[in-house]
Amino acid sequence: MHSKKLLSLFSAVLIGSGLWAQDIHFTQYYMSPMTLNPAMTGKFEGTARIGGIYRDQWSSVIKKHAYRTPSAWVDAPIIKGFRKRDWIGVGFMMYQDKAGAVALSHAAGKLGAAYHLALDKKGTAVLSIGGHYGGEQRKINTDELEFSDGFNSLGDYVSSLSKDDGRIAGDAKYTDIDLGAGLSARLNKTMDFNIGFSIYHLTKPNYSLVTSGGGGGTSTPTAGVSKLPRRAVAHGQFNVELTDKWTFNPSFIFQTMSGNDEIMVQAMTGYLLDPEKDITIHLGLGHRLGDAINVLAGMRYKDLRVGLAYDVNTSSLNTVSNYRGGFEIAANYIIKIYKPAVVRPKVLCPRF
Repeated sequence: MHSKKLLSLFSAVLIGSGLWAQDIHFTQYYMSPMTLNPAMTGKFEGTARIGGIYRDQWSSVIKKHAYRTPSAWVDAPIIKGFRKRDWIGVGFMMYQDKAGAVALSHAAGKLGAAYHLALDKKGTAVLSIGGHYGGEQRKINTDELEFSDGFNSLGDYVSSLSKDDGRIAGDAKYTDIDLGAGLSARLNKTMDFNIGFSIYHLTKPNYSLVTSGGGGGTSTPTAGVSKLPRRAVAHGQFNVELTDKWTFNPSFIFQTMSGNDEIMVQAMTGYLLDPEKDITIHLGLGHRLGDAINVLAGMRYKDLRVGLAYDVNTSSLNTVSNYRGGFEIAANYIIKIYKPAVVRPKVLCPRF
């Protein structure tokens, strides 16, 4: 019975949720800015920003074969742009998504850059355009693969008997390009917003783990050709200071890839716990339509922000998962190193 449940879980996740089959996504999407939108590279006040996020999904059900996704990044606003209030940001991010008994993985390392264009003299409205370029790899542990035609009369698996065994490539490497744009604006002293749009796998690179060869390893397989579909992302966030201590931050994200869609809406509240130490506590809820309820919590201490999220599964998979979905932990820290002002001493000449 347990094996049937696991099979049902894998089938539903890989077939019914094709958008998320080895293309990363996070519940705390604004805590992972460079995987959300390349235009967010270097979009902050400070010298540099370092951060990371880790997602663990279905570990309560399938344990060692769960979906695990770590990601880390560093970015910085490095130089001024063509105009006084414009600037250029650069960064580097990496991530790895791994799942299943055969360790199907998706790893990437990408360089990013963005130009931030001030739309007014005070810099309260900024248009950002950015991109990523880097290498990606999709890999599978072929030693763990077993096909039905590879079992002999004694029930032992012999790879040379299988016509399918030689058709699976160990890995596929390719380069990729992502583009994005975003607009942020301060409406008044207490309200601001940002919206953005990004496209991943812009060039639709050739990728396939299935070859055209086979025959139990007796023939030389020819690499298959399959184009990776583009993933489009739209997102937005509204921030308002309700009082001196309370803030409210609703947000949304919409993603689509090869006909599979995700819509997620969230709302966070913040409470300034200690004004002197600049400590704010964040709590919130979200909903990934047709899939899960998001329980969110976090804290900001000066330039350090940490966040936690747990997905309570509400789809038809809850009969297997018992409502246990994914867990995330994230953190980012803004480093601020400013040159001290050079004050020239003034010499007062006495009057006679």
